[in-house]
Amino acid sequence: MLQTGFVLVVFIFIAAAISFSYTDGEDVLAVGAAIMAATAVFGYVVARLTLAPTRTALVAQKQFVGNIAHELRTPLSIIKTNTEVALLDPALDGKVRKTLRSNVEELDRISQTINNLLSMSSFLRPEKIPFEDVDAAKVLDHAVKTLTPFAEHKHLTLTLKKSDYNVIFGNASALNQIFGNIIKNAISYTPPSGSVEISLAPDYRGSIIFIVEDTGVGIRQKDLESIFEPFYRADYSRNRAFGGSGLGLAIVSELVKLHHGKISIRSVPEKGTKVIISLPCGSTIHEQKEEKHPADAGEITVDFTRQ
Repeated sequence: MLQTGFVLVVFIFIAAAISFSYTDGEDVLAVGAAIMAATAVFGYVVARLTLAPTRTALVAQKQFVGNIAHELRTPLSIIKTNTEVALLDPALDGKVRKTLRSNVEELDRISQTINNLLSMSSFLRPEKIPFEDVDAAKVLDHAVKTLTPFAEHKHLTLTLKKSDYNVIFGNASALNQIFGNIIKNAISYTPPSGSVEISLAPDYRGSIIFIVEDTGVGIRQKDLESIFEPFYRADYSRNRAFGGSGLGLAIVSELVKLHHGKISIRSVPEKGTKVIISLPCGSTIHEQKEEKHPADAGEITVDFTRQ
């Protein structure tokens, strides 16, 4: 393919040279423009054909991962159920009980990883994800309610502030993942007796701003630029006390891009982290002066200072 492309490009330039030798000076620019356009079109076609096998292989790989994840869910659920039933036996030996509880925790971890893999595989067909006006406040309430027992278990102060208007043009399930993953991270990496502050409000410029700020362990500078990569985890987060699969923030970044939003992280080690996510308002809001999808939509930024 590349050899054929090279020959055709050479042919185009030879034809151009011949054309110039028989063309009046006033027609040179027109001929040159035509040749440049033909070369550009040819280059695009060659690039598409050359990269097609790579794209096909990538899609097939992700679909395979999704299919495997689906197949694993049922046996894992059965194992977990049987283990939890065994734990109900009051005569169970203490050491055996401890081992079974540890198994349940690991099964939950694997299930979370599988759910994240399924979410990642869904990005292959974003056109099949329905978008509509969503009351983000209700979605956020559900995410906070689900994670409140986790925060209470760690004796954390969890606060939530919302405005009257919180309609986002997006997908409710995807928004639930965005809110849930960010809040769960904040709770996971905040030591006992710390605090997590959550807010949701419009900026009156066409976006709804979701902010989560914690007093946790923070993120080191060398890790900030890589935290959105799949399966990347900072050294301290490899500790079993924190857990995680390394897919949560990768999923959040992809879902934010899918919503034409922005995500920014500001963090100071041992002081805490602040995550700011901007998402487009729903179509029912009053007419905006700015475009729904600004030029910096899909942007991911990191900041090593803290406001």
